[in-house]
Amino acid sequence: MNQKKNILSGYGSLLKAIRSTMFICTKQIFDGGFLFVAGGYMIQAVQFVMLIFIWKSLNQGEELLTYTLMATILHQELNIISPATSSLWEGSVIGRFLRPMPVEASFIAETIGKWWIPNFLFFGLPLWLLAPFIGISPWPASLHHGILAFISLLLAASLGFAIDLIFASFAMHLKNGCFAALAIREAIFALLSGEMIPFTLFPKAVGTIFSLMPLGSIGHGPLTIYTGLADNPGFVLGLQVFWNLTIWTGAILFFRKSKERMISFGG
Repeated sequence: MNQKKNILSGYGSLLKAIRSTMFICTKQIFDGGFLFVAGGYMIQAVQFVMLIFIWKSLNQGEELLTYTLMATILHQELNIISPATSSLWEGSVIGRFLRPMPVEASFIAETIGKWWIPNFLFFGLPLWLLAPFIGISPWPASLHHGILAFISLLLAASLGFAIDLIFASFAMHLKNGCFAALAIREAIFALLSGEMIPFTLFPKAVGTIFSLMPLGSIGHGPLTIYTGLADNPGFVLGLQVFWNLTIWTGAILFFRKSKERMISFGG
């Protein structure tokens, strides 16, 4: 009985530490950093408007406009960049090993608190509410598609964190090449995730191959389910589960092995 109590108490402490980390990171944007964050929102808004103009000029369907809308709103959840890589250069990664939680959980909590919550409150939700006034439907293809898309988004975010952890491990091997790892990641993600350019606009064979790859399950998967463009949502979800099990297993092993070569710069 005592053992069970200790286990439950341990989980309670972990959840409290995660919530506290998320709350602290959310408040940080008001500590002189809100203008920097607002600049990022402005860039996303300009990119969104440009893409909408392009799709409308090409006479693309309503589904593609909704696809672009949700890709913009969910950008932080679909293009996950945690502090895992940058903390190596800053030297702050050492402090994360002293926190009362696994270092992987610390990176996840910081990402949710620093990026997801502010992005939803100050950019995503207002854009979603304004969408009907600019002729774009923000609604899923159906209630069923909306529920499946939410499940798919959770799986996509989980997979995104695993891939981000792999790139952080890769950065440890590069020593002072942390930002090179980030640049490589951004270049690969922009092409293979389907967040910016839907795979339906690619040649059919190329789009099919990209959709079956891990990054395709992050952006292309939940967005096509939400808009009703997915021919078989069950297959998309099954593929996401498969990639989660595969990539997370490799990411944890690679990260644990890479920590032995970790060198932290800065202070």
